Amino acid sequence: MKIKPLLWALSCILGLAACNKENKAEKVDYVLFSGKVSNTLENKINVFRNSDSFKKVISINEDGTFSDTLKIESKGSYTFTIGRERSSLYLDHGDQLELTIDTKQFDESIKYTGTAADANNYLAERALIAERLFAGGPEGYKKLFMNEVDEFKKLISQNEQAKNDAIKKYKNLDPEFVATQTKDNRYEYLSMLNNYPSTHSHYAKKEDYKAPEGFLDELKDFNIDNAEDYEKSSAYRRLSSDVFYRISEEKATKDSISMDKAMMENLAQIKSKNIRNAFMKNMAYQVSPRNDNAAELYDMLMAASDDEEFKSELTNKFEKIKVLVKGNVSPVFNDYENYKGGTTSLSDLKGKYVYIDVWATWCGPCKAEIPHLKKIEKQYHSKNIEFVSISIDKKPQHDAWRTMVKEKELGGIQLFADNDWGSQFVVDYGIRGIPRFILIDPEGKIVSASAPRPSDPKLVEVFNELSI
Repeated sequence: MKIKPLLWALSCILGLAACNKENKAEKVDYVLFSGKVSNTLENKINVFRNSDSFKKVISINEDGTFSDTLKIESKGSYTFTIGRERSSLYLDHGDQLELTIDTKQFDESIKYTGTAADANNYLAERALIAERLFAGGPEGYKKLFMNEVDEFKKLISQNEQAKNDAIKKYKNLDPEFVATQTKDNRYEYLSMLNNYPSTHSHYAKKEDYKAPEGFLDELKDFNIDNAEDYEKSSAYRRLSSDVFYRISEEKATKDSISMDKAMMENLAQIKSKNIRNAFMKNMAYQVSPRNDNAAELYDMLMAASDDEEFKSELTNKFEKIKVLVKGNVSPVFNDYENYKGGTTSLSDLKGKYVYIDVWATWCGPCKAEIPHLKKIEKQYHSKNIEFVSISIDKKPQHDAWRTMVKEKELGGIQLFADNDWGSQFVVDYGIRGIPRFILIDPEGKIVSASAPRPSDPKLVEVFNELSI
């Protein structure tokens, strides 16, 4: 064979191979996700995205390695969790992404390699920048919002700038990703700005606090009715929800109407169906025993919604809370394990008021109430009231519960529920978030299905009204 025909034949073969490779690449609808996790007792990684219900559970091998394919529906932001820790991911079809992480230093140790490394390393760095703003967890958050206006605004502006500067360090970023992240950084800044007046008022104990004139001017043109951003950006979702709540509070005060009615009137102005539905689902949380206007809000939501599944769930919820009104016989718990030995039922406590704290060892807000609960218990130690704490930790956390009760020297009656969130007492009270506090009278009737927290001065007012 002559040289030229041979070269021509080879070029054809290579050309066809290249074409086939391109065609295969175009059809790839998955991500290759692999890596190694150090110092973990967990045996799985969960990857998910709430906006399209994507979820994948990846097994972690005994040596810490993992590898799997993720058949994602579309590119964008996802989340992965290992145990109770979580972090963000950015995924696109055809990506090959490798992660190394040490769970003893979760956020600080995250490193990515592969085709999507820059975007994901930026997200890891961004999380650390955000974390520095709230150094110290809840106390750091409190410290930030305790600042006066000028210092607060300087700190959150510097935080936004630091995140934007970090983007510039990574060269292989999709322009759309850069635009989205820059926009999200602005939304997070605006969200903190929006929340400052009420949060500062709370932490600084300034009941009638008003932010200076013009403080919220940057939010004047913010559109809470942007369907596309609501779908794609969690930062936008938080901000739009917060602004909706704030302007509803302002409307309720200005028009002298209930908060529920103000929200419904503002909801009527929302044109985007996905936002309307999301706001209604948020409002449905107020159809609860703690809301004296729950029946009215239920009726308004039922009239406004065209989502039959939502209406069915809301009706089921409303039917449950209708029986939790003051004066009705309380749901009961039976034979819950008592830390001090044996079991305890609600009927064992008849003849005394019972203040119940539903909590768990992993719940930060629950643990924050412990010092206040101890103080209240001491104050009412010799009174006609029992303080009962019911842990809804899952069975594998049973030892952790016993350890915490001992180490924190928890008082009162410490009980372990029989089936965590599925315990009948928890279900009957419609408990979907903790801590939750319940007050029952000596006859076993409900005083409050959602009583004030120990940290709330209103609790002592309630006890005094009952002459406890």
